[in-house]
Amino acid sequence: MKPRLSNPVFVAGVFRSGTSLLYAVLNQHPQMALMYECNVWDFPEMFSPVRFRRDWRERLEFYSRALSRHRLILKGSLRGLENVRTPEDLYRAFGEGKEAVLIGEKSPFYCTRLRHLAKNYPECSFVLIWRDPVEIRRSVEQAGIESRFFRRHGMLSRQIYYQEQMIRQAAALVRAGNRVHHVTYSDLVDKTEGTCRSICEFLGVEFDKKMLDLNGADLSAVFRAPQHEYLRRGKIERRQFSENGAESRTVQQLRRFNSRWNRLRAQHFNHQASPLTGPEPSVGEVFFHNVTGSILHAMDDCKRVLFEFLPLAWLRTYRFTKEWFLAGHAAQAADRRSLRDQFSDNKATILTSFAILAAVGVVDYFTGFAVSLIPFYMIPSGILALVINQSWGTFTAVISSLIWAALQTVDNPYVNLSHFGLLLWDTVMRFLVLEIVVLLLGRIRLEIKSPVHND
Repeated sequence: MKPRLSNPVFVAGVFRSGTSLLYAVLNQHPQMALMYECNVWDFPEMFSPVRFRRDWRERLEFYSRALSRHRLILKGSLRGLENVRTPEDLYRAFGEGKEAVLIGEKSPFYCTRLRHLAKNYPECSFVLIWRDPVEIRRSVEQAGIESRFFRRHGMLSRQIYYQEQMIRQAAALVRAGNRVHHVTYSDLVDKTEGTCRSICEFLGVEFDKKMLDLNGADLSAVFRAPQHEYLRRGKIERRQFSENGAESRTVQQLRRFNSRWNRLRAQHFNHQASPLTGPEPSVGEVFFHNVTGSILHAMDDCKRVLFEFLPLAWLRTYRFTKEWFLAGHAAQAADRRSLRDQFSDNKATILTSFAILAAVGVVDYFTGFAVSLIPFYMIPSGILALVINQSWGTFTAVISSLIWAALQTVDNPYVNLSHFGLLLWDTVMRFLVLEIVVLLLGRIRLEIKSPVHND
């Protein structure tokens, strides 16, 4: 049978709600081939028509290695994908490798894109997974230990906003007559066979017992990240988290929202309401988290648009530079010596640097404001960044900027306290110049001391 090109399957749920487990279970079925978080449609709808007339395939690979993760390309070459012009072509190309009947994609980011997907694929099917929000929060905190993505500010507002959007948009799909099937995380892990049978019945394929065993499951498209290692064990079971994982105030807040969401799901989807419903969040709580979440979501959209339309050469340079500095930051964070120990080990260097700074300040005082000595102000902070670490360099850059500002208030009639705005601006600009030098020299220090250079 050929893939049903006009009605793909989309799996969605709030991040850390079990979407990856559901993806692995469904892809064990020999007639299903779902792609893993290509996020082809996670993009502002107004820009989509323009986007698909551009080099969207190359940018999709650059953004998340979507094509290479699914073994559709090798070494960055797009050979063999010349006929892939739409997301549907991409789903079909992946499904052909498995000779699947059902094709589509799984992504937690589609919680906010359900109506957009239904607009583009009126006959598509949605499998939505729901999980207790407190469990999601604890899973997010656990993942945040290793992943910067889950340590971002506003994760609680994002979680609430995504859940609100998922309920609202799913309700709109049900009213419009779209095909929607609901799965709970607890049923997926505790009643796996029954859950899989209901999904297969909904999708119109026969149940296959391979779905009950993840040993040997193809997880090559799943990101190599610590939060997915539990999935790679090949077992379908609930992950346990410490009861003290999330803050009690956050837990109480999420329980109030859970009461609201249980009521809405019972109202819109005929789900059985929990008999243990408690108080719901206030109007202010709902408004705050929805507004905050929508702002954060809009910021993510802006970032995604930049990745789609800025020149790829700029984006590659940005990514390499970011990775270079982050690697240095991680290496520096590993040096946990106290300031006292750092001073004791580098006393001569620190005292010499501050002596040089004092000498530069004296010379600057006597030469007057007409003579610029900024290269000499770079020397003390540069020495400390190159010899000790970036923190000492930054501290000295701040001191240097303040000394310069103090001298300006003494002998510069154009930049002094009576022109405070101009003085503040020039002081900040001077600090930024010094800090750029500190960042570069601090990173060079780590490169010099790396094992590669010591061999």
